[in-house]
Amino acid sequence: MTATEYRAALRDLPYGKRLPGAVYLVDPGDDPEGLPSALRITVGELRKRLEIDDSFNLLKFHIASPKISFLSYPDFERKPHPELKEAVIVDLISGKVRRDDYRARANPPILHRKETFIPVDHRLHAKFARLTREEEEAGLLEETSRIGFRLNWEKLLADKGVGFRAHRLVKMQDPSGASVEKVAASQKPPKVQRHRTAIVRSEISKPTKTLLELGQLRRGESFFDYGCGHGADVEAIRRMDHESAGWDPNHAPDQPKVQADVVNLGFVLNVIEDPAERVDALIDAWNHCRRLMVVSTLIAGQEAYADIQTYGDGVMTSRDTFQKFFEPSEIQALIEDSLHAEVVPVALGIYFIFRQVEDFHDFVASRSRRFIDWEALSRKLGLLKALKSKRDPYETHRELLDEFWESVLELGRLPRPSEFERIDEVRRACGSLPKALQLFIDRFGEPTFEAARQRRKEDLIVFVAAAQLRKKIPFNHLSERLQRDLRSFFGSYANAEEKARELMFAAGDEDELELAVQGLDFGWSDENEGHFTIHRSLLDELPAILRIYVECGAKLYGDPRAADLTKIHLYSGKLTFTYYEDFDQTPFPEMTMRIKVDIRRLFVNVFEHPPGPHRQLLFFKERFLPADHPGLAKMQVVSRRLRELGISEANVGHGISKGDFESAIEKAGLTRVLTKKGK
Repeated sequence: MTATEYRAALRDLPYGKRLPGAVYLVDPGDDPEGLPSALRITVGELRKRLEIDDSFNLLKFHIASPKISFLSYPDFERKPHPELKEAVIVDLISGKVRRDDYRARANPPILHRKETFIPVDHRLHAKFARLTREEEEAGLLEETSRIGFRLNWEKLLADKGVGFRAHRLVKMQDPSGASVEKVAASQKPPKVQRHRTAIVRSEISKPTKTLLELGQLRRGESFFDYGCGHGADVEAIRRMDHESAGWDPNHAPDQPKVQADVVNLGFVLNVIEDPAERVDALIDAWNHCRRLMVVSTLIAGQEAYADIQTYGDGVMTSRDTFQKFFEPSEIQALIEDSLHAEVVPVALGIYFIFRQVEDFHDFVASRSRRFIDWEALSRKLGLLKALKSKRDPYETHRELLDEFWESVLELGRLPRPSEFERIDEVRRACGSLPKALQLFIDRFGEPTFEAARQRRKEDLIVFVAAAQLRKKIPFNHLSERLQRDLRSFFGSYANAEEKARELMFAAGDEDELELAVQGLDFGWSDENEGHFTIHRSLLDELPAILRIYVECGAKLYGDPRAADLTKIHLYSGKLTFTYYEDFDQTPFPEMTMRIKVDIRRLFVNVFEHPPGPHRQLLFFKERFLPADHPGLAKMQVVSRRLRELGISEANVGHGISKGDFESAIEKAGLTRVLTKKGK
């Protein structure tokens, strides 16, 4: 079934709850009148192949891309507002399958307007429709963004003083002893001291620092910190000449909540013990955001408290504060289900959510775009030429042409006026844009330009492939620049998607990954373990197939460039991102954190390594660095001394602990760089 046939079949569905992004309905099984034949055959085949039983009784047909979700609502007929228990999402294009289990979630999604999921002649249609009318008349269905989760819905019922007897809405004081939906035990315990979670910082917080490092607080944009604590970020951003404000329920309750281009919701959700209140905070912060919201939380594996006790879906600390440690997939689902917007992980526990889909795609594309040092590239190719002529425009327009050529090589093509403001000056200086490009080719060689074009083409392939991991992007939702790029390099968007899918399938092939690694002259391959490891500075030098593999992990983890080393597991479908303390300056850096991403199972494990003698040290770190790294020679000297002590790459394994190594060199009378003490 093609994408066109799929969409045509959706239009022919005889019933179902239609939302902008999907159509929901109860699976009619083998009823020939329930689903168009193409969908009925596809659903039946997927159930057999993936062993999806009848407890997955609702179907969700995604409109933007050919995907089908099988949803388990076992209490659909019995409960007025049943909870989602499990979900299986199948991408009909890539064949990728994701399974989500909601049974342990404190605040799962629930259903409303159940009559829309079934045919009009269904035996329960009238009963369900009557309940919906009663709820509308009681004003329960007005704020649709807040009622899609169980606890938020139960809080609204309690506020209105209503409940249910079977499928009838009743007052809580109903004399007949009606059974009502009870509000979950989410009351705040008397000892929770939320104000104690705010840290007095001497520097900008990690989420705001990430925002600045990625260039996402633009000139002239305003900033609002929702849950600002003591206000360090607000003051720091104000000093950068941005309009900056903050609000906090404990430390700045009298400050107004204001609209801003960028809103920061930094480590707020994890200190709220009431899951329903988390949804309210997310939506309220989003309502104050014009362009971009940054959400950050603590992630499972980052627990570092010595004395804790479980409470609700989190823990109570010895300081009487609450902390919730989210699984990455859990927090992403919470954000997406609450805001109905795409989420971009940019670092561990830090997520960007854009208002406009064009901004979202431009940001994702920018992360796959590499900087090109065209003079260095020309030198590497041996093509740099010294052209001197009285008529050489470069001699009189050096600054202009350097700027123009940088734009050409960044784009891999001639820029449009909207992409290079001084384009008319270039025309006057050289006669035309093609002549300006030819001047570059005469000076730096055509292979330099072609190499830049190839790099840009690969960057676009990586972007399109990364987009496929989320959901299909309609071409008209892309920015004008990206539309031009895709037409220029691939002829059409469809061609680019086809190339991206080919590379994605290749990235799942162990043999293809192994071949890609064998062709590289950098990085460290451990053939016994099946690993290939590189420093963050070499990520952009990877071939497209390996960059796509890393992007698959980045979808769950964040920005790979935040880690010091990236390890590609060639045969197990995993990635490991490793952090070290003072990687660049210390001869034997100490491991501080290790994040292992299981791409196939969509699972992330975080391993923190607290300070102390048991921390693992990194040896022979030059193995992972580029050949032109400025400190390489010094590292090689230290490594030679290691070998003289009998330690080699072959026997060092995962590294010696800090305590054992320091004891050994102390016993041998050696310094940290392995020279004799006193020399």
